[in-house]
Amino acid sequence: MFQTQVSNIYHRTAIQTADPLQLIILCYDGAINDLRQAKELHERHEMNDAYQRIRHAQDIITELLVGLDYERGGSIAGNLNRIYNFVLRQLIGINSRKDVSIYDDLVKILSDLRDGWETIRLIPGQAPLKAGLLPKQWQASA
Repeated sequence: MFQTQVSNIYHRTAIQTADPLQLIILCYDGAINDLRQAKELHERHEMNDAYQRIRHAQDIITELLVGLDYERGGSIAGNLNRIYNFVLRQLIGINSRKDVSIYDDLVKILSDLRDGWETIRLIPGQAPLKAGLLPKQWQASA
């Protein structure tokens, strides 16, 4: 119980003190973690719990999707839109699938995107942030 409370405080502090780019990375980490957990639950036929993890991943991807700035992000924002919508479509029907390999495919997609954002984070001056690639609601603090 105490360890869970400490973990929750740690995660809340990490989110509250993160810069906008780190928030995006944390979103990807959350969705990836949700899908990995959902796969394990799905394999054990614990579908109610798996659905909760899937729904949380959907919420995270939806937040990233609605935050896209198409004016400033241009074709990159459009490409992210297509990827996010693909992932969401896959998640909608995932409970009815017997084959759980879709989870691995979605984790790979999100991991690749996450790694791309991590690479951007390491660029001095983070020029992509100025190009409107952050969700609109986070740009003011960048």
